[in-house]
Amino acid sequence: MKAAPSSRVFEMLAEELKDFLKTTVDAETVERIVDERITQAKLPRPIEVRMGGEVVGTLAERPHYLFDRLMDLVNEGQRNLLMVGPAGSGKTTLAKNLAQALGLEFGFLSLSAGVSETHLFGRVLPQQDGSWQYKPSRFVEIYERGGVFLLDEIDAADPNVMVAINAALANGMLANPNGPLHERHERTYILAAANTWGRGGDHQYVGRNALDAATLDRFVLSTLHVDYDADLESDLALASLSSEQAQPLLEWVQDLRSSIARHKIRRVASTRLVLNAIAALKAGRDLMDVKARYFLDWTTDEKAKVGA
Repeated sequence: MKAAPSSRVFEMLAEELKDFLKTTVDAETVERIVDERITQAKLPRPIEVRMGGEVVGTLAERPHYLFDRLMDLVNEGQRNLLMVGPAGSGKTTLAKNLAQALGLEFGFLSLSAGVSETHLFGRVLPQQDGSWQYKPSRFVEIYERGGVFLLDEIDAADPNVMVAINAALANGMLANPNGPLHERHERTYILAAANTWGRGGDHQYVGRNALDAATLDRFVLSTLHVDYDADLESDLALASLSSEQAQPLLEWVQDLRSSIARHKIRRVASTRLVLNAIAALKAGRDLMDVKARYFLDWTTDEKAKVGA
């Protein structure tokens, strides 16, 4: 979702060039003026977000390229949504985009093996007077008040935690063993993120759990496949680097991903790689140095498969 510079920016540029051309023509100065004016355009422009034909909010920053598709599902009435994609592909960014666009609170919980039902429900804590008081979790607060909550790494969750999540997703009620019965707010959107399709581990994410049919049924027709945002990576690279630096970097990452997928190598070339590479190149490193650091712990066989 890209916005073009406003016509006023180009009008200003034209007037400045007219004045300049009355004196002399210097390609370097012209390029400098153009770059300055395009930078002043402050791209992209705020984006209006609509639900039911009405504007419900705006996004001041460029959203993930799948944001429109996510909003399509929300506008269908979907309030449980599953995002499946590789590490670093922007699933958390999508969830944050949704919260910002709808003007709602955002919450987050990574469902690693150490997360228990207490993290989901909240806990009963002792008070100074010797009594015990229930303190709700962030999940419970958003569940009752409305907001966007991301359940990350759902395919790594403890099965007992998933049973509680299933009930909260399907019934509109959260039965809390530590407190009262919690009713789901009509503007509560629960997003789950996974690296696999819930069928167990694969060649990259070997430790992932299989999700039972009850869990997968909570997201029927509301599952989104999330891949890397190549346009965003290109925008980020070209905003910070010269095209002579950016293009080889972007081409290398795209080729690397294709080779990793084709040979089923247990490696990830995420958007974080692009961001860190941009930082290194800006600091004066070259692409050869970036590649050497990236392949530091790769085996000889792995490097041969990707042509390193």
